[in-house]
Amino acid sequence: MSVAETQLTLRLTPQEIYRLDNFLFARAETEQALKTFCQLDHLDFLYLSGENGTGKTHLLIACAERVQQQGFRVIYLSLAELIQTAEPAVLQSLEQADLLCLDDLEAIAGNREWEVALFHCFNRLHDAKGHLLVATEHNPANTRIELPDLRSRLATGLVYQLTSMSDEQKQQALILQAQSRGLSMSDEVAQYLLRHYGRDMPALMTVLQQLDKASLEAKRRLTIPFVRQVLANG
Repeated sequence: MSVAETQLTLRLTPQEIYRLDNFLFARAETEQALKTFCQLDHLDFLYLSGENGTGKTHLLIACAERVQQQGFRVIYLSLAELIQTAEPAVLQSLEQADLLCLDDLEAIAGNREWEVALFHCFNRLHDAKGHLLVATEHNPANTRIELPDLRSRLATGLVYQLTSMSDEQKQQALILQAQSRGLSMSDEVAQYLLRHYGRDMPALMTVLQQLDKASLEAKRRLTIPFVRQVLANG
């Protein structure tokens, strides 16, 4: 697989908007580190860890798109998807990228062929002066990666831990995401969504995409009656 074939294979729909400025950061330090990293002139390896739903994929895609817009060669890959559809050899030649974003690192844990292939990929990228952004559930100290050399390589990254959001933060995140789509969402509507449609952020983002489309088609604001009607028919 060449860089051209893998470059930003994101499969985004028009309703999916991933940017650094529409992500609710719990720590300003993490936001600044990612913005600095995207300049590709200081840090060369950033490692994001956090539980499912903390926004790791959002941040990887946001960084990938920002760097690509600056004219750099970027590759984003989900290892959870890749391991289901390809062989470890797919990781060869990725060092052609200026930035390699690897999501779902935990997916290859315990698979020696993939771990070895990724270790060599890291080394080639480092030798080529490329930049690496990794996201996974576990920090390097608790990683389930078994290959000692790969564990050592992962420990060289600058680590930032993403934390689960409180209900109040999830409400703020929903409002921020709605604003990035040109929608006005009140506190009451955001609270309604949290009460009735769960607190899992990826699921709530799917609901917001559905509301975005319905609001555009019906030319309606996001009121609780309208939200209730759309989701009851959805």
